Amino acid sequence: HLSIRRQRQMCIRDSNKKVAVLMGGWSAEREISLKSGNAVLKSLTEMQINAKAIDLVSPEESKLQLEGFDIAFIALHGRGGEDGFIQDLLTDKGILFTGSKAAACKLAMNKVETKKVWREVSLPTPDFVEITNAGKSDMEITPFLSGSDDITALDKSFVVKPANEGSSYGISIVKPGEGSLEEAITEAIKYDDTVLAEAFVDGDEMTVTILGDRVLPPVAIEAKGAFYDYEAKYLSKETKYTLASIEPDDLTDLKDFCWYAFKSLGCEGWGRVDLIKDNNNNFQLIEINTVPGLTETSLVPKSAALEGIGFNDLILEILYLACAKS
Repeated sequence: HLSIRRQRQMCIRDSNKKVAVLMGGWSAEREISLKSGNAVLKSLTEMQINAKAIDLVSPEESKLQLEGFDIAFIALHGRGGEDGFIQDLLTDKGILFTGSKAAACKLAMNKVETKKVWREVSLPTPDFVEITNAGKSDMEITPFLSGSDDITALDKSFVVKPANEGSSYGISIVKPGEGSLEEAITEAIKYDDTVLAEAFVDGDEMTVTILGDRVLPPVAIEAKGAFYDYEAKYLSKETKYTLASIEPDDLTDLKDFCWYAFKSLGCEGWGRVDLIKDNNNNFQLIEINTVPGLTETSLVPKSAALEGIGFNDLILEILYLACAKS
C-alpha cells in the first residue's frame, strides 16, 4: 500500500505538475465547497504536491484564473462545478481535471434526466413526476410511473426537490395531512424551475462511493430529523454513520446497481451514489454526486475509511486518476 502511494506521489510531484484546487463557486453550496477545497489543499500540501487554492466567484473570472496549471482538483459543488461548466472550460484549456467529463456531470446534476436514464436501463428508482416551468402559467407535469397510481395524490407520501441542486436545498417531504404539492413547489422553485416529485420510500438511507474501478463499502445514514437534510449533513452532532448491514448476496447486488448507475451516466474517476433500502430489502437509487463533499463530516471519506483508505490516500488516488487520463 505504501509503495503504491509513493508511486502516485512521484507521478505527480516529481513531474512538477501544478495543481489548482478549485473551490468556492457561485452556487448555494459555496460554503461547503470552501471547506472541501481547503481540506484537499491541506492534504496535498502535506504530501508535498505543488498545489494552490483557486476561489472561483463567477463564471467570468473563472476563465481568467486557470492559466499556468496542469491539473485541476475540482472541489466545486453544485452549479458551476457539477453541471459541466468548469469541466468544459478546463477541457478547452487542455487542463486535466478530477472526476467526470462535462456531459456526464451535466446529466448527473439533473435528477430528472438521471432517473430517465436509469429507467431506460431498468435500474431501480422510485416512480416520479417531472414538473417543468414550475410555478408558472405554462407549467407542465409529466409522470414516469411503473403503474397507474398518482404519486402526488392526497393519500400518498412523496418528495419534492429542485432538479438541479445539492446539499438538500429546496427539498420537502409531503405526507397525508402534512404539506401540499403547491407548497413544496414554492420551496423548490427558489432554486430551479424544473422540479422533481418522487414517490417517498420508507427505509434506510445509504450511500456508496465509486473510486476508480472500485465500489467502496456502503455507509448507512441515520438522521434525527425527517430526512438527511442540510442540518443533518453539516451541523448536527447526532447524525450517525455506520457500515451498512447487508447480507453478502444483497451487498453484491447493491454494488452492481451502484456501479451501473454510475457508468450508465458516463461518469468516471470518482463519485457517490445515494440510495434507499426499503422495508422489503429492495434498493432504490436516488441520485448521483459527481463532486461529493470532502469535509470532515462528508460521506466519501467515511466510506474510504471503512476500506482502510486514509484521507490523504483518498485525495491522492482521486488526483492520480485525473493524471491517468493523459
